[in-house]
Amino acid sequence: MAADVPEFATWLPVIGRALARLSLSKATESDREKFKDVLARVDFLEALGLPAKDAAEAAGSTAASVAELKRLRRNKGNGKKAGKKSKARSGRR
Repeated sequence: MAADVPEFATWLPVIGRALARLSLSKATESDREKFKDVLARVDFLEALGLPAKDAAEAAGSTAASVAELKRLRRNKGNGKKAGKKSKARSGRR
């Protein structure tokens, strides 16, 4: 199976990651405020086509940490605090 893959095909992902890192560096230079947090950098890199693991590494984090930050961002807007009982129920027994 390895014989069917051209030699240059193994270098294409490496070149893609390098270009994505350079793009992030250039974008950060022009707008530091926009790319201040990790999630903004990861979102930018994923929009360029990098896999989540590579995007997290290039942004200076880990895939697990970025997944947790995304989960927190996703659950932030639901309005309820997890694990907290409502006041109406806490008084009844």
